[in-house]
Amino acid sequence: MDIVRLDIRVPEGWSCWFALALAPHGTYAGFAELSHQGIARCALVITRQLSSDAAVRRATARAEHFVRQWMPQRSPGPDISGSTTVPGSA
Repeated sequence: MDIVRLDIRVPEGWSCWFALALAPHGTYAGFAELSHQGIARCALVITRQLSSDAAVRRATARAEHFVRQWMPQRSPGPDISGSTTVPGSA
């Protein structure tokens, strides 16, 4: 199985690469890693897609969704207990 590594466009400060592979039955699958300021934050698994374009679109959509969900939480703020939290700082 040949694997192609692609860069996925994400907002500034983020980077994302996607390892795309052609599966034995002619479908495409892969995994992606998202990093924020050089620190790995998320690994995405992209299951069987009918084309390589569909797999890249799925990886891009999932990466964009993760970044959108992460960004509002990046500013420190009080949680219910009143302490300040930032995702990934535990």
